[in-house]
Amino acid sequence: MWTVQDRAVLDSLETDGELTGDWARLPVSSYRPVYEEMVAEMARRGLDCRGRPPVWAWLGPDTRDNAVAVTAEALLCPETDEEYARYIILDLDVPDERVLLSSYGRWNDFMEAILLGGRQTTMDWSIDREELAGVQACLPRVPARYVLGTRPLEPFDPEKEEDEDDDF
Repeated sequence: MWTVQDRAVLDSLETDGELTGDWARLPVSSYRPVYEEMVAEMARRGLDCRGRPPVWAWLGPDTRDNAVAVTAEALLCPETDEEYARYIILDLDVPDERVLLSSYGRWNDFMEAILLGGRQTTMDWSIDREELAGVQACLPRVPARYVLGTRPLEPFDPEKEEDEDDDF
């Protein structure tokens, strides 16, 4: 599992021994009602966020590929070397019972219905065998002991994609 975070979380991991969510750091403040739905579902499953938003992560056995860059670029929109340098990737080993997995595609549909459609809807928490948009992982916190390592976020490399295609 992996998560992309601001480099400042390294201080939090060192001083507090864990990474937790913070409502003040939401990428878009209007997302809070939808994030609160995730917190409520986590609570129903015994994962207590203690009044904070969850920490988002992604499944992946080996994150040293372009999938990390593509996801990070879609979510964070870094453009310059300085913007990329703000972020790090934390590779994680999280016990199954400490994480809520859900469909990223369904989550986006749910967010759109709530935030843009103005209609009430419910989230489908199931996960299909092959989630085209990926499986997201939400954790109430990330203790330092879950962190296997850190590395810089690197931009998407089209040549790397071509090299991977040549392997077949």
